[in-house]
Amino acid sequence: MSQEFYPLRLQDNCDVEHLLTPGQKQQPFSVNNPAIEVMTDFSEVVPVTVTEGVSVDDALERMKSQHVRLLFVITLAGKFVGVISSHDIAGHKVIVHMQNHGVTRDEVAVGHIMLHKQHLRSITFDQITHSRIGDIMLTLKNSGDQHLLVVDETEIGIKRIRGIISASDVSRKLRVGFDIMYEAKSFAQIEKIITEGRDLVI
Repeated sequence: MSQEFYPLRLQDNCDVEHLLTPGQKQQPFSVNNPAIEVMTDFSEVVPVTVTEGVSVDDALERMKSQHVRLLFVITLAGKFVGVISSHDIAGHKVIVHMQNHGVTRDEVAVGHIMLHKQHLRSITFDQITHSRIGDIMLTLKNSGDQHLLVVDETEIGIKRIRGIISASDVSRKLRVGFDIMYEAKSFAQIEKIITEGRDLVI
């Protein structure tokens, strides 16, 4: 059975004067917004990965080319084993490994300095869907973590990394500095600066 199509009614644009930009589409971020709004969802965005044996400098170049500051580390078989950040590579970890093992920088691989998955904390996707950004901020503040993995489970019980939340993403989207996020005595203070768009003096 064939489906019928119909022409749409056209209109003029004499009274249209404004162009929408991406930043205008969303309502201003608030601590009361759904937490899922600050999660990088791997059902929509492909996670950027690197294998354990890649040199740290090659990993850093991959970060730059992909415009990310964190890579998910996988084995050659594609199994998730940890994460590595630009801070890990630029910080003291590489130098310590070089000194302890008597190797050059070229010999330092991602697997030598990555943060193993057993040292990463996670929350479930179900928790995210029932939480607000303020809940995430409080979680990050209490744990001291810079990243939280979000884990879901398939119908047959296979656990997988569904996404990630980073403190820097929360800070950027709320337009609130790390110092304010972690030092503010209440969400009322944070909400005030978000609303007024100015720096808060603690």
